[in-house]
Amino acid sequence: MRNIAVAPEASLVPDQRTDERFTTLFRVARVVAEDGAQHLCLIRNIGAGGLMLETYAAFDPGMAVRVEPKGSEPVAGRICWVKDRNAGVTFDAPIDVAAYLNPQQLSAQETPRGPRLTVHRRARLRVGVMWHLVDLLDLSQKGAKVKSDLPMEMDAAVELMIEGLGSPSGRVRWIKEDRIGIEFSTAIALADLAEWASALPEAEEAAGGE
Repeated sequence: MRNIAVAPEASLVPDQRTDERFTTLFRVARVVAEDGAQHLCLIRNIGAGGLMLETYAAFDPGMAVRVEPKGSEPVAGRICWVKDRNAGVTFDAPIDVAAYLNPQQLSAQETPRGPRLTVHRRARLRVGVMWHLVDLLDLSQKGAKVKSDLPMEMDAAVELMIEGLGSPSGRVRWIKEDRIGIEFSTAIALADLAEWASALPEAEEAAGGE
């Protein structure tokens, strides 16, 4: 992953109390802009009033966003500053940082998942020696969900060809009617997936996964 030097002034979100403590954090998050565009970013630090993102796409000051980190509830806010590959977000309402970052907020049945991009496009799935067209429904660094009426077996070895991202290999981890969940053998690099996401058409809005 690219190393980015953080400017001293970028450690604080403007218009917050000067004694506010910020927690250093390196957590991937999906950021949904007000126009529905989806982006993958890295949360660098977080405080009660806002956070700082390492970004892979352009954000404009004043833009409304929803930040959806792995293992935490979404939080709404606005872009308050942009500098190089970093952006500050001011929350619409303050949060309790310790409680927000506590994984115990999830029920015992829930397992934190990496942020997923909701997509609506075709991909090719290799099963055995044959390639098949499938509908790609969502995508994360570690896996994907596709729609297909192909006969499929649990734990089957597959390869998913995604235009612009190559062909990650993996295995079938769940099957539900015509939905197939795939876990990749090797996670897609954050920078690669984030830059791919930034080029998604606006029609592929973040309406939530199926």
